[in-house]
Amino acid sequence: MVDVLHDKHSYLTLAGRHYENFPVGSWLLPRRARLHLRRIYAFARTADDLADELRSAPALAAFRRDFLAHVEGRAAQVPLFVDLVASMRDCDLELRLFTDLLDAFAQDLVQRRYDEAGLRDYCRRSADPVGRLVLRVSGYRSPQLDAWSDHICTALQLLNHLQDLGADRRERDRIYFPTADLARFGIAEADLLAPHANPAVKALVRHWAARLADEFAAGWPLVLAVRGRLRWELRAILRGADAVLRRIVTVDGDVLGGRVHLRKGERLATVLAGLCSSRQPTFGRRAP
Repeated sequence: MVDVLHDKHSYLTLAGRHYENFPVGSWLLPRRARLHLRRIYAFARTADDLADELRSAPALAAFRRDFLAHVEGRAAQVPLFVDLVASMRDCDLELRLFTDLLDAFAQDLVQRRYDEAGLRDYCRRSADPVGRLVLRVSGYRSPQLDAWSDHICTALQLLNHLQDLGADRRERDRIYFPTADLARFGIAEADLLAPHANPAVKALVRHWAARLADEFAAGWPLVLAVRGRLRWELRAILRGADAVLRRIVTVDGDVLGGRVHLRKGERLATVLAGLCSSRQPTFGRRAP
């Protein structure tokens, strides 16, 4: 963690060391955009690790103070922050997008259960800023594009939580999906610790998978509205989401015991599909 903050090579290679189902700032984008997005990714990944791995509120608060000091010109010592501030200036990136991310990471340290409104607000701060930053770095700035991007980013965040339903409960005592939904489907929190999903948990998973399919479809117009390599990137990301939703169908909603994370070859296949096909994915549903 310290190396990432104080060594430029470490933070530039951070993205390649972390497993992600969905590419952000991949080789599909122009080199200049990739550089800015690697800085943004290193910022977000490091802050998230302070909350999720170290689980240290003081460390996350210190990270925020140091970042804001660099933004305000009161410091110039941390390579990541120095370079990130340069990207903020070059691309006219709003400070609020970064502080929203930090607020969401701080929330993860104290909040472990959600209602529907709270979950949506969490995604607004933990996921949506990333999509808006990608748009800004790529030269797009529009309320309509932001809205479409928000649909995609919220759905990606919730899809990650759906895949990790058991791990979040087991390792962090977090349940992101609304407590009212657990009650409606007749799920006890202990059910999420089981090696396999029972019928009630499977029903919850299928319910949210269908909702996320609608959310991804609502964001699809963004793919058609942008041009060049960003369009390829978005198609690859959404093909990845479609592949995960199809895996959830394959295991009949058993995200606790079935394999729903994509293997390396499957992730590569989604990128190739995004390059080769402009067709909108079905997002886990049967083609009409």
